[in-house]
Amino acid sequence: MIDTVLSIVKPIDAPGSIPFFLLALAVGLVLRFGWRQTRRIGRNWLVGLVAGYGILALPLVANGIAGGLAGPRLAATPKRGPLDALVVFDGDNRRGRVRTALELWQRSHPQVVWILGGEPEWLRDELPLGGVPASMIRIDQSTTNTRDQANWVMRYHTDDPQSRLAIIVSRLQTSRVAGLLARLTPQVPLIGAPIDDEPPTRGARLFVPTYIALRVSRDALYEHAALAYYRYRGWIVQ
Repeated sequence: MIDTVLSIVKPIDAPGSIPFFLLALAVGLVLRFGWRQTRRIGRNWLVGLVAGYGILALPLVANGIAGGLAGPRLAATPKRGPLDALVVFDGDNRRGRVRTALELWQRSHPQVVWILGGEPEWLRDELPLGGVPASMIRIDQSTTNTRDQANWVMRYHTDDPQSRLAIIVSRLQTSRVAGLLARLTPQVPLIGAPIDDEPPTRGARLFVPTYIALRVSRDALYEHAALAYYRYRGWIVQ
């Protein structure tokens, strides 16, 4: 039952997203103008919606929500030295993942870069612009979610346990992916890539709403919900 509900709700995304805002706005307008008995409820709903999005757009709030995602296994840069393979999980904050992949490519010179995800084309096209030879890039589009990606890494490492590899995810994903890998392949380094555009972390700008902060709030809220769901299903224990 929960899986069915999630399959319907997931395209709407988390609070902070445009689809969620439009759906909530439509509900508020129906309540406000649909029936006399619900006009006050609709008005309060719309005021609360705008206020809620304004709060989520504050860098102070976005940083606080994202900060609550720290897990028991912190993402860290692997020890200096060559890598056999670099694995990039596709997902949100692709620009941050590309920047991190290019930095690690230049330092560790992996023989192959794997991109895992259902829509890997953007990453595949961007990496060569930073110097990664297109002939060394491989993709696997069968891994359509984070669990599939983690299971792919487990199979890869099982087939070639001597292979030195590292995984790049968004820094907001590290807690969830670390929880999966702790059961599957705990020895593989996990690297948290920065968000495409990080919100301010100090000064008066913490209290100035921005779209960047709204996006961070959205992504972080989604990760909190995904973590709770993964724990509910018993896929991770944290």
